[in-house]
Amino acid sequence: MKRLRLRAAALASIALSVCVTAATGQTLTFTQVGSIPGPVDLIEVQGQFAYVAANKNLLVFDVSNPAAPRKVGDLAFPEKIWGFRVNGSRVFVADGHSGLGVVDVSKPSAPVLVSLFKTPGQAKNASVAGDRALVANHMSGVDVVDISNAAKPSLVGSAYLDGYARDVATAGSLAIAVDNPSGVYVFDMAGSNPLEPVTTLQNATAPQQVEVVEISSAQKRIAVLSGNEPYDPLRTATMLKTGAGPRPGSIQLYDVSNPTAPALAGRFPTSGGARRVAVKGTLVYVADGPEGLQVMDISTPSKPTPVGTFKTAQPARDVAVGDSLVFVIAGAGRQALTAATDGDVLILRQTP
Repeated sequence: MKRLRLRAAALASIALSVCVTAATGQTLTFTQVGSIPGPVDLIEVQGQFAYVAANKNLLVFDVSNPAAPRKVGDLAFPEKIWGFRVNGSRVFVADGHSGLGVVDVSKPSAPVLVSLFKTPGQAKNASVAGDRALVANHMSGVDVVDISNAAKPSLVGSAYLDGYARDVATAGSLAIAVDNPSGVYVFDMAGSNPLEPVTTLQNATAPQQVEVVEISSAQKRIAVLSGNEPYDPLRTATMLKTGAGPRPGSIQLYDVSNPTAPALAGRFPTSGGARRVAVKGTLVYVADGPEGLQVMDISTPSKPTPVGTFKTAQPARDVAVGDSLVFVIAGAGRQALTAATDGDVLILRQTP
């Protein structure tokens, strides 16, 4: 039954190729070319490999042939994986109360746990700046961990945030953290006190995720925030049954070119809830719940421009971008009420 469901969904999605032409003249077209069966929770892509979090497991898929992805690696963690980022040959995993996991994926078919370092509270996501890992921690704010010896990490300290830390992203020595309900924090990891934010703002709208992009044409560094209520798979399943619409979300763009004076540069409302985002160049890919995949061009941050969309049969929950492929997790999640809402990965080819 599961196989038949996947085949039917794949055929329906392959038939759906959506094209949008923006005012700038840029056109993006998406066509489904493959899938990875779920349920899975999160995805990142680097080169020919897709890294997938499925509850307590970090899975590695070879997607060089997107029509036939092959699982080549699997590593189990003690707890559910809440977030992770791929950095070269290492994956940094936020494993809840078990803390920060450092994984060597230099051989993707045999991922190796280099260390699992217990952080003070519940690790939500992680990023890296030089020889330090930063962990967004639900209880302690942002934990700064020395990973100069990855086999023996050590805690430098924790930076207090006013709310509950949701994510942290880095660009060079700069780190941007977000918390619920409204906080944006800028850290200079090369400064004299990496545990003290250079500046803070409290004008974001329920930020859940942050990524940082360099816009060379505008000589700007932009923090991209997805904002909405925390994702609740049970509520999404109920929504599908009742037909109720999601609460709207937004993509919020903060100019952090001057770390001491960050400012809200632009905002783009999303009707589906803006679950998670991925950035590539000046394009922001949004997993927008029931609205599917939305793509916008932020080359002019004050005027984010829609440039593409792909309607998914199930709510879009996460997105990752490769060279010419886009990966969208669609489904209400593993806690949903029926197997028909498992989180499968749709593999889309983007043109141009």
